[in-house]
Amino acid sequence: MSSQAASAALGFLLPTCWEIEVTCAAAMILVALYAAFELLAPRPSSPGTGAGADDLNLARDLDGADKGGSGGPSAYVVKLELLAAKNLIAANLNGTSDPYALITCGEEKRFSSMVPGSRNPMWGEEFNFVVESLPVKIKVKIYDWDIVWKSTTLGSVTVPVESEGQSGPVWHTLDSSSGQVCLHIKAIKVHESSSRVLNNSAEADARRRISMDKQGPTVVHQKPGHLQTIFGLPPDEVVEHSYSCALERSFLYHGRMYVSSWHICFHSNVFSKQIKVVLPLRDIDEIRRSQHAVINPAITIFLRMGAGGHGVPPLGYPDGRVRYKFASFWNRNHTIRALQRAVKNFHTMIEAEKQERAQSALRALSSSRKNSRKEINVPEDFADLTGQLQPFVKEGVLVSVFDGTFPCTAEQFFNNLLSDDSSYTTEYRTARKDKDINLGQWHVADEYDGQVRELNCKSICHSPMCPPYSAMTEWQHMVLSADKTDLVFETVQQVHDVPFGSFFEIHCRWTVKTVNSSSCSLKISAGAHFKKWCIMQSKIKSGAVDEYKKEVQEMLGFAESYMLKANPPNQEDDVHTKKDNMAADPDDMPGDQ
Repeated sequence: MSSQAASAALGFLLPTCWEIEVTCAAAMILVALYAAFELLAPRPSSPGTGAGADDLNLARDLDGADKGGSGGPSAYVVKLELLAAKNLIAANLNGTSDPYALITCGEEKRFSSMVPGSRNPMWGEEFNFVVESLPVKIKVKIYDWDIVWKSTTLGSVTVPVESEGQSGPVWHTLDSSSGQVCLHIKAIKVHESSSRVLNNSAEADARRRISMDKQGPTVVHQKPGHLQTIFGLPPDEVVEHSYSCALERSFLYHGRMYVSSWHICFHSNVFSKQIKVVLPLRDIDEIRRSQHAVINPAITIFLRMGAGGHGVPPLGYPDGRVRYKFASFWNRNHTIRALQRAVKNFHTMIEAEKQERAQSALRALSSSRKNSRKEINVPEDFADLTGQLQPFVKEGVLVSVFDGTFPCTAEQFFNNLLSDDSSYTTEYRTARKDKDINLGQWHVADEYDGQVRELNCKSICHSPMCPPYSAMTEWQHMVLSADKTDLVFETVQQVHDVPFGSFFEIHCRWTVKTVNSSSCSLKISAGAHFKKWCIMQSKIKSGAVDEYKKEVQEMLGFAESYMLKANPPNQEDDVHTKKDNMAADPDDMPGDQ
């Protein structure tokens, strides 16, 4: 009886042949559907960052350069194609090598993919470098990749690029006992702005270098993070997300991924072999879900054509791009959404930066047009981003700092305090102990309604984080109504020698409306407009508004005293008025006498 019960229980627990067949069929159908989805799903690519878009940008820049656009600043794009190598040194015990190339041009370094088990590798990869002038030297160094130990040098060659044009495929002999490498080098002269549109790396790096140079001595009591201690990135970069994962090579190098607003970084230290990968977000073309060893969810990051690898040799791909593959995530879907969001935010930030540069170019063009007969060329990409009658200040950042009255009309306010004949601005700046005051004249600007002018000076600064005098540029904009009863006066201040000075501007608006013949209503609003994010953004914003509130009181007090000095009471009119009043006195009428 017990044996029958045991066999019945065992038969209940074990699946039947029919159940096994159904389960296997369902599993095969799911695998087939997933494979079809991976093959047929379109690749999400950022506009203008793919290989085709890169070639299209290059063609447009070449077309612009050939049509006589050489009047402005120019740069050079050096395009290097690493085609192949032959007869390399055998670094492995089996008589082969695992070669990859490190290409250096100026300060930039790029890695080619690694070709396993070959002394005659075929690469067919492209690398684009932006340089300011020619000649330059390009160094190509071939290494053998080792799983544990340090990579072995197989040879190197330095190729000078003297002038424009292309050399054609040329075999260069390496400085080792054996080996040659085939390179195709082309140098193209393009506009400086066009080259930055072609290669966003030069544009982003230039902005970051300029902003860091203009910050001056920054006093921020903050310990360096992983991005600074491990990867040597600038101190303004902070880790926004970090994930435990592994980099796929011959086996998985386990480490940690760090994501900032500018880079995706990876660090691993397995068997004392240091691996550091630093991927600029500007070079990422696509982020795709993938698999490692069938069951391990992974993420593959494709770099745009010509970007090359960063830190360690990447993996190759048939379309010429290179890629890095990361696996062993705790939550692959959460991580890939965070990475895609970081890339999207970066491109949004770059577009906003272009808009700000366009606004700055328009302000500079408007301010310099009056005093210079030389025509100033505004880049074409700025013209596409802006139209006519641009807003002078950012409405969304303004907050009220004063709401009251002033003892004059709107017309008198302009004539006495803001006109070209008035010395109020110069005297006020001198009273503040500012130096090197240079105030331009009002003139009409096609980009804005009304008139504009520019003020440059060295303004005194009491903050311990700033030098005693900071160079300041203030663009001013004025609109006076036809009946001269309404006046709008706007300013944009840019301070150059303070920490994070290039990250923000102070926008102000004065609205003056005539109330009667001797007074007007005056509303003043101000705010800090940030062109880039910085770690002290909230403190700078609140400090700028509070400081401007204090300055408004000083400006209004000085304005009242200036107007009294410029328009003293007319004594003769007072005498005539007194005589008229005396003549009209009833006690002095002749009839009464």
